Amino acid sequence: MSLLDCLSLRLENKGSVARDHLANERTYLAWIRTSLSLVTVGVAIRQLYRVAIDLGSDANAEPPDEQSDSLAGKALGVSFVLLAILFVLVGLYRYFRAQHLMTAGSFPVSRNMVGACAAATMALLVGLLVSMFADN
Repeated sequence: MSLLDCLSLRLENKGSVARDHLANERTYLAWIRTSLSLVTVGVAIRQLYRVAIDLGSDANAEPPDEQSDSLAGKALGVSFVLLAILFVLVGLYRYFRAQHLMTAGSFPVSRNMVGACAAATMALLVGLLVSMFADN
């Protein structure tokens, strides 16, 4: 018996068992894909704030130091990355919870988690919108 056999869950493929578990895996991968998109947005926001500072400085002046970076850019970039970490953790929890409940013959509905993730994402997007207009 290999280590992979110890870590794997083996189920008899009756009815829609395989299809349901593969759908659960695809859903988990969608959480990961969303998380990677949020990281990309966070890094892009951080870099755009740095570019805006660089473009606003005199061409003959020394490059701006780390202290001159916009606090809003740092905060928003870090917030999006933290939200991405939260999405990975929620997706992981959701995957194993759904897997456990499907083997027990039921299926969890995730209204609260999806609603909380949507609310957190909307809050960050509103913060981004406010930041865009506040810096001008």
